[in-house]
Amino acid sequence: MTAPARYCMRCGSRLTRDSRASMCAPCRQLSGIGSDHAPEFGADFWYTDQMRDACASRDMGALVRAYRYHPAHGHKPLPQEIVSRWLDITQSQLSRIESGRNRVDTLDKLIHYARALKMPTDLLWFELPEEKQNPRKRSGDVFALPDGPVVAATSGHTESALADSLLGTLDQYYSMDNLAGPKSLVSIAPQQLKFVEDLLSKARDKDRKQLLYVGARYAEFAGWVYQDTGALNSAMQMSSMALDFAQEMGDDTLTSYILMRRSNIATDAKRPELALKLVDAALSKATDLPPRYRAVALRQRAHAFAQLDQLDDCARTLELAFACAARSADSENDLAQYCTPEYVEMEAAHCWIELGQAEKAIGTLQHSLERWKPEYRRDLGLCLARLAVAHASSGQIENAIIVADRSLEIARDTKSFRIEDQLSRLPPILMAQGAEDKARRFDRSIRSLKS
Repeated sequence: MTAPARYCMRCGSRLTRDSRASMCAPCRQLSGIGSDHAPEFGADFWYTDQMRDACASRDMGALVRAYRYHPAHGHKPLPQEIVSRWLDITQSQLSRIESGRNRVDTLDKLIHYARALKMPTDLLWFELPEEKQNPRKRSGDVFALPDGPVVAATSGHTESALADSLLGTLDQYYSMDNLAGPKSLVSIAPQQLKFVEDLLSKARDKDRKQLLYVGARYAEFAGWVYQDTGALNSAMQMSSMALDFAQEMGDDTLTSYILMRRSNIATDAKRPELALKLVDAALSKATDLPPRYRAVALRQRAHAFAQLDQLDDCARTLELAFACAARSADSENDLAQYCTPEYVEMEAAHCWIELGQAEKAIGTLQHSLERWKPEYRRDLGLCLARLAVAHASSGQIENAIIVADRSLEIARDTKSFRIEDQLSRLPPILMAQGAEDKARRFDRSIRSLKS
């Protein structure tokens, strides 16, 4: 059977049968595909309504996206991997710039992007200085081998590529933590953080800002891992380091998130007054917090009120948290995107247990478990532990033991201090309900977790 004819996506001319490209050779040359530099486009490219509107937005991310999607490129946009090469950045960086997550707002970056894409000066909202001839390269960037070629030692964005790679690795750590708990990460996360600190000691300008973000993320994660192993002092130290990184880079949203995390550690340490001060600082730090960030901070504020036995304040705060969580996350990179209404519902149940409203907690937790995702196994153990405590508090002893045994299995596998801490509340409640034998048996099971 004869293969169907294929045509150049830019000019429509027929492609050869053995060609795997989507453009003919002349169009590939015109578009700059395969080159390390952007091609020259004429007035018919730049002086269209599409490009004028993008320039008028004064948003380099919007302008680069309009550049990639220009009809001159054919029916498909220019791939990000090509344009990112022209801009001397990574594809991940370009994606964040186009989505608005990383805004290009410093003059040196604006000038670099304008020159790299050969933008007409009269369309720009900033001045382009005259280019200096023969710019000097850093010592060691380029060198000649004896009787051999000239070699480029760096690509120009090594630190940026490392930052993106480290963030990708961190995403894998989060997935591992959700499944298996902190036991496999308690030594890895601090080591990776030390590596980031070493990179930071040599980084400057934009590379330093990117690595500060990576450092804040790794330090916050290390704090979380320590918290879930019960090393709360180390957790506070790590989150303090994360806060320093976030404040140095001037990211109010990230600063707010880390203050919320410090508040969460304080509630685990049974210090509700400190927790309330920290979470109030988190809520006031950024005047325009994205909805999920505000939701997770409000959820934490409700925890502090529950520990302080302030029922009305806790209930009002949870209502606000539900309302914020119901709004969608601003982007897929939103750190608080996990704070869905279902998540707030499960966290609310913990507040009801603290406030002695076991029946209300049981219904809430059972509703959450109906929609549980298997990749969050460690948090399943925590949810079951809370449900066991709620059952025992309401006098449902057999149900409490059945659920607690399931939670205990996950606690053994994950070594999660939070699950263990919640289960340790069960024996005294069972004793108070007259189930002394069951209380002693379960107390021995909990003690075995520490061995």
